[in-house]
Amino acid sequence: MKPYTRLSFFVVTALASCLVSCSKTPKVDATQPLQQSFETAAPDVQQAIATVNASLKANDYAEATKVLAPVATQGPLTEPQRQAVGTAIRQIDQAIAANPALDTKEMYELRARMFQAVHNGPRF
Repeated sequence: MKPYTRLSFFVVTALASCLVSCSKTPKVDATQPLQQSFETAAPDVQQAIATVNASLKANDYAEATKVLAPVATQGPLTEPQRQAVGTAIRQIDQAIAANPALDTKEMYELRARMFQAVHNGPRF
């Protein structure tokens, strides 16, 4: 009977640690993918991406969203650029989940436009 008690204790402990570690999603960092995917873009777009990255690193998600939205919606994006913008949206969404006060109407609308641009491509 004693080996079963030890085994069940081990199983319960392993399950509990798995549930705790599995429930936390890793924090997303979009700065590197953004930098790499837009390195051949026009200088003004590269400057905007530099501003977005600085804002993301400073946890200024409102500014990052305001600057990234026009870049994401103004023209066709390459597949790596679309993925990088998607990663940035995930990072911003994680920040909003951690701090719901960031979820303003303007932030919602900008994220929705970026999401549409990334997932549906250009309209025209």
